[in-house]
Amino acid sequence: MSTITPKIASDLASLVYDVRTPTSRGVYRFSRDSESTKHFSFDLSNGPVQGVSGGGPFGLFNKTTGFAIIGQGKERYRNHVAIAIRGTKFTSGNDWLTNANIGYAGSDNGSMVHAGFNKTFQSMKSILERSLNPILSGTTTVHCVGHSLGGALASLTADWVKLRYKCPVNLYTFGAPRVGLESFALKHTGSLDGSIYRCTHGADPVPLVPLWPFHHAPYKGVEYRLDAGQGINIGAHGMHFTDTPGYANTANSDDWGSLGDRSADIVRQVELDYERRHQASFTTYWANKIGDALITLLKAAGKLTAVIAQAGISTGLTFYDMLARTLEDVAKSTTQFAGQVRGLLGHMLVFARQAVTTVTDLSFKFIRWVFEKTVGALYRSARNAIDSVM
Repeated sequence: MSTITPKIASDLASLVYDVRTPTSRGVYRFSRDSESTKHFSFDLSNGPVQGVSGGGPFGLFNKTTGFAIIGQGKERYRNHVAIAIRGTKFTSGNDWLTNANIGYAGSDNGSMVHAGFNKTFQSMKSILERSLNPILSGTTTVHCVGHSLGGALASLTADWVKLRYKCPVNLYTFGAPRVGLESFALKHTGSLDGSIYRCTHGADPVPLVPLWPFHHAPYKGVEYRLDAGQGINIGAHGMHFTDTPGYANTANSDDWGSLGDRSADIVRQVELDYERRHQASFTTYWANKIGDALITLLKAAGKLTAVIAQAGISTGLTFYDMLARTLEDVAKSTTQFAGQVRGLLGHMLVFARQAVTTVTDLSFKFIRWVFEKTVGALYRSARNAIDSVM
């Protein structure tokens, strides 16, 4: 038995929310018997794994809350270990979804990842290590699980466990954001031998962020799309049985093969006609299509490689400044490219639900403003979805 079932994985991702704070008597306990506790034993006598945010703009966890549980397998999961990491609401000053906070940092595999995720993971690594050292060996199979921001931290945990302990590792995420740039997604996929089970809902905005040049793992692999949701709906981010649709409900299966899947993060060639801009809508479908159109345009203009290289040394703000300047130059180069830039901007404005969608100005200032409105609309939805997590 090399993997856990969707039912167990989703239950672990839900169960870890029970240990954020102790009861009035100061003890930690789960609120219910669960699928997870049938197969894994959790020792909460000393509480869950506690987080240390370290302060600063990128801290995601409050220092006094539990953020992870570690279970040891029994019966058919003997010699298996499960690590479940929860999502979190934002705390004051810790909004990693503002463009100014999207910096980059080197991860344990040497590739660039979101600085906020990396800072938080690095703060918890020594605590995890103390808990895992007595129970892990090279033959132990480890299952890293997380929902929302917990999925991003589970991804970094899985990479580190694989490097540190040289044991088989599987990763299971639900509604997780992108973690790193393309180089990270490639190395991460290779490190885990493709044992990555990334689950999403069709209308969940969180897997759409951070935007390109961030990439999901498995790189150009399978995404488990658990429902037929459309549009963008913050309720689609919910994890629990009481949520609708709730990942715990849509992943309630004993077989990964029974779940819907699709190829993910494959860029398709897209050119957007300005006169048809009103076909766009505020949906995950159009978020992805607009992203594909941007990449198509940069590639055709011979700018894609330079933009990707610049991304690794930019913050969120300077990256969009650079991107707007690049598109201004592209628009000036040929009439055809000017038309493509205009079509892209027009669709972006309709996507962002702006009252005026006419594009007559292809200056840096206007292009930067369009990015601000479009990116802001999507990130607000993702932030609201994350803040709704209970």
